[in-house]
Amino acid sequence: MTLAELIESFRIDADDMPSSMGGGDGDLLFKDEDLARWFGEAEEEAAIRKRLLFDDYTLAIVSIDVIANQSSYPLDSRMFEVTKARLLNADTGRFVEDLYITDRDELDAIDPCWRDERRCPERFIQDDTRIVLPGIVDRAYTLRLEGYRTPLVPITADSDPESTTPEIARVHHRFLVHWVLHRAYSKPDSEVYNPQKSAIALAAFEQYFGLRPDADLRKDQRANRPHHNKAW
Repeated sequence: MTLAELIESFRIDADDMPSSMGGGDGDLLFKDEDLARWFGEAEEEAAIRKRLLFDDYTLAIVSIDVIANQSSYPLDSRMFEVTKARLLNADTGRFVEDLYITDRDELDAIDPCWRDERRCPERFIQDDTRIVLPGIVDRAYTLRLEGYRTPLVPITADSDPESTTPEIARVHHRFLVHWVLHRAYSKPDSEVYNPQKSAIALAAFEQYFGLRPDADLRKDQRANRPHHNKAW
């Protein structure tokens, strides 16, 4: 569905259609620009809650040039969960090894000198905005990531309604309307504010896409996945 079709679907559900008596946009309760922005929110929420957009191919997001002696690298803001990291030879592109996800507490327990030793990376840490290769990186590599992200081109108030389409699969598009209904009825305007309808719409959205993980849960999911048995 295009953004224009999504907006039309919302207006039908919200009974926010132009007046048949020659009315124009001034008769509408909600502006197209606001609806477009809320549909952008809806797609991002859906992508995060349901982990819909897996990426191992967009080089600007999944490929990082690693240089000697530098351990910390910015993570593209659209990538919210790294599920796999591989180290490649920077010159040949050949596989070197898989990296295991970990955190600083685990490293302190099993390898207290990890901060100061020069080595080929064997693990990685995903911080909120960065990827860290523990230790002092011994030489240049290419780091290739796989994981889940938000849309490459988010829907905004400036998006062209006729040509813009959500990146998530079409089968999910119509359920995005629930989020926009939730946001619309939450608007602090006496003419449209309706907390009961807002709550019903949010519940319908969450029934389909699930609850949003909080920051603590996301952090726990990123660290210490059981890739292998740990010996203590």
